[in-house]
Amino acid sequence: MKQLAPLLIVIFFCSSLLAQQSYVPDMGRALFHNKLDKAQKALLARDGKADDAITAYGDEELNLQLTYQATTHVDNIQQAIELDTVLSNNLKITYLRGLSELLTDVGNGITAKTLKWSMLPQIVSSYEMGIKLDRHGQSILPALLPLSYNAGIIFSGNFAFAANKNIQATKEYLFRKYLEENPTRLLKELVKRPDFYFTDSLVSVAARRMPEELISYAQARNTILGQKIAANPDPLVKMIVAFSEDPKGQLYFPFLDKMSKGELSSKTVAAAIADSAKYYSLLVKTQIDYAHRISLGDTPVVMKGLQTMLEIKSRETYVTTINGLHEEPAAIRFKKIQGLSAEELYYLMVMNEMEIYTSSYMYVYQRMFEVMPVKSADTLLQLIAYDKYKKFLTLASNYNTLDDFLSKMSPESSTALMTSFVNNLDRSKSVDDIEDAVDVANAYASIKDSSIRTLMLNQVTKNLEDAAANNKERAIVIYRLEKLIMESADSTKTIDLSKELGILPVYEVKNSFMRDSLGRIILQMFFLDDGTGKGSFNTLLNIFSDKKKWKVRSTPNWVQFTSIGSTVPFMLFANRALDGLKDLDEAAQWNLTNYLVDSGYSPSIVVHRGHSYSLKSTIEKMQPTSKVVVLGSCGAYHNLTDILKISPDAYIIGSKQTGMGAINIPLFTYLVEHLKNGEDIQWPTMKVNVGNMVNGVRKEDYDDYIFPHQNLGALFIKAYKIALAKNEDGSPTQLGKL
Repeated sequence: MKQLAPLLIVIFFCSSLLAQQSYVPDMGRALFHNKLDKAQKALLARDGKADDAITAYGDEELNLQLTYQATTHVDNIQQAIELDTVLSNNLKITYLRGLSELLTDVGNGITAKTLKWSMLPQIVSSYEMGIKLDRHGQSILPALLPLSYNAGIIFSGNFAFAANKNIQATKEYLFRKYLEENPTRLLKELVKRPDFYFTDSLVSVAARRMPEELISYAQARNTILGQKIAANPDPLVKMIVAFSEDPKGQLYFPFLDKMSKGELSSKTVAAAIADSAKYYSLLVKTQIDYAHRISLGDTPVVMKGLQTMLEIKSRETYVTTINGLHEEPAAIRFKKIQGLSAEELYYLMVMNEMEIYTSSYMYVYQRMFEVMPVKSADTLLQLIAYDKYKKFLTLASNYNTLDDFLSKMSPESSTALMTSFVNNLDRSKSVDDIEDAVDVANAYASIKDSSIRTLMLNQVTKNLEDAAANNKERAIVIYRLEKLIMESADSTKTIDLSKELGILPVYEVKNSFMRDSLGRIILQMFFLDDGTGKGSFNTLLNIFSDKKKWKVRSTPNWVQFTSIGSTVPFMLFANRALDGLKDLDEAAQWNLTNYLVDSGYSPSIVVHRGHSYSLKSTIEKMQPTSKVVVLGSCGAYHNLTDILKISPDAYIIGSKQTGMGAINIPLFTYLVEHLKNGEDIQWPTMKVNVGNMVNGVRKEDYDDYIFPHQNLGALFIKAYKIALAKNEDGSPTQLGKL
C-alpha cells in the first residue's frame, strides 16, 4: 500500500492545482465562501491536529484519499457552484451554505462516533449528486441510497435541500432505513412520528415482532399512534387492542398466536384462567407447541410473553408453595404437585433456576421420572421438543444429577446431546455473554462418566480447530479456555492454569494475600434464624470459647473473636441469629456490616451459614475485599457469577446439593487455624484433610462440595475477563490474541 503513496501525492498535488484555478467569488457570496473555507479547516482538525491533512488511519493511502475529499473535492464543488452560469444567486448561496453545514455535521458525527472517517468520500459525492438532482427539481433520494442512516440523516435536515419538493419522501425513506438498522425501536420512533402513510403496515409488523410492547401503546388512546392502532384493520392488531381493554387481557396474551389462527378459543382460555392448575397446564402445552414450531423454522407470536407468564405462574402456583413448606414432611410439602405431568414438572425446574430450593429440585426431578410410563430421558426430551434442554442440563450439572440423567438415555442419544451442548458457545448476544460457556465448564466438572468427559473434550478441541481455520477470534478464545480448563481437571496432565490463563494461583491461596493493610485476616460469618441458625451460632460460641486463644467482644447484634498470640492476627465477626419473623437477623447482619465498613475492617473471608434462599442477601453485603467465600448452603454453587462481580479474584467453596453443618464447621475452622498460624492454603490438600475430619457424614455429601481448583465455571469467568482486557495502547493482551 505504501508503494502507491508517491503516485497518490503527485495526483493529489495536480488535482489541487486544477482546483485552485484563479476565480473571484461574487462579493455578495464572499461571506459564504469564507465560511465554507473555515468549515474545511475545522473538519481537517477533527483528527486531533490542526493542519492541512487528515491522519485518521495508519494507512497513508487512505489518509490521502480522505484529505483529497475534504479539500480538493470540496473545492471543486465550491468552484462549480460559483461559476455555474445557470444557477441563481439565491441557489448558489443555498448550496454553498448547505456544503458548509454538511462538513460541520460530518465533523460532529465523527467526534460523536456516529460517523466514521471512511464515510467521508461517499457523503461528499452524495452531496454533489444531490445538487444536480435538486437543481432540476428532482428528489434527492437517489443520492442517499448508498449511505447509512446516520450519514443520510444529515441530508434530510440540510439547508440546501429544505425546499426540495420530494423531501418528505426522503424523510420517509430514512425513517424506514433507521428502523431496518434499529428494529427494536420501531414503536418508540413511530410514536414520535405516527403520520407516515405506512404507519398501519408498521403497526402490523410490530404486532408480530413485539406484541407485548404494542399492547402498551394500544392502551394510550389519547395519542395519535394509540388511535391509529385502535383503527388498524389487521385481525392480529384488533385482537391485541381487545386484550388491551380487558382487565384480564394479560392472561389471554400468551395464547395470542393460537387464538388469532383459530386454534384456541377465548372460551377455552377463560376456563383455564379460572383454575390456576389448568392455566399452568395450558401454558406448558402452548410452550411445547411453540417449541415444535420453532424447530421447523416457524416464529410464533408472543414467545417472550408466554415464557414470562410461564415463569410467573409456575412460581406462584407451585414453587413458592413447595419451597415454603421445606420443613414439612414430603407428603404435605409436595402434595400440590402430585397431579402434574412429566412435562409440567420439567418446566417447574427450568423456569425457576434461581428460585427453586435444592430439596425442591431433587424431589421434582425424581418425581418427573416416576410419572413417566417409560423412564427414559430420550422420551422426556422428545415430549418437550428439546425446549430449553441446555438450561436443564445446566441445572442437572449444578445439582449433580447430570450423570443420572444421561444414564437414562441411549449412548447414541447422550453423545448427540452433549455434542450439541458444547457447540456454538461463541454465538451469544454480546461479547460479555458467556453463560453457555460457563455452563459447559461446570457440567464437565460434575460428570463422572469418563466417556462423556472424553466426548466433551474432543468436541471442544474440534471446535477450537474449526475456529482457528475460519479465523473466528472470539470462538478461538472461548474454546481455548474450555480446553485448558477441562484438561486441567485431568490429574495425569501437568497444566499450570495460573501461567496459561493469567489468573491468580489456582491450587493455593497465599497467606499474605489474605491480610489487610494492617496485616490482619478478617472473617465475617452470616447467620439467619432459619430453624438451625441459632443452634449453629451457639456451636460457634463453643468452638471459640477458649479464653487463652480468643478474646471475645459481645454486642446485642453480633460477636467479635480476636486471636491471642497467633502468628497472624485473626479477627472473626458473626451476627446473632435473631428472630427471623421480625427480620431481626437481617437487621443484625446489616448492623455488623455497617460497623465493619465504618471501622475500617475489610473481611477477606466470608462464610454463609444458611439455606440457599438467603444467600442472595449475603452476597449483597459482601465487600470487594472478599478473597475466600465459603457457601455452606443448599444450591450455593449457582451464585458464583454474582460473587465474582463483587470480588473478581474470589476463591469459592460451595455445595452442589445440601449443605451440612457437620461439613461446614470443619471447613471454616480449617481455614481459621491454618491462616492464623501464617500458613498458605493448598486447596487439594485441604479437601483431603477436611474429608478425613468429617466423621459420620456420607462421602457423597462431602463430594458435593466444590473447592476452588474444581470450580471450573469460576475459573472460566476469571480467565475470560483477562482475555478481553486490553494493554495500555488498546491492543489485546497476549491471551486475547489467542
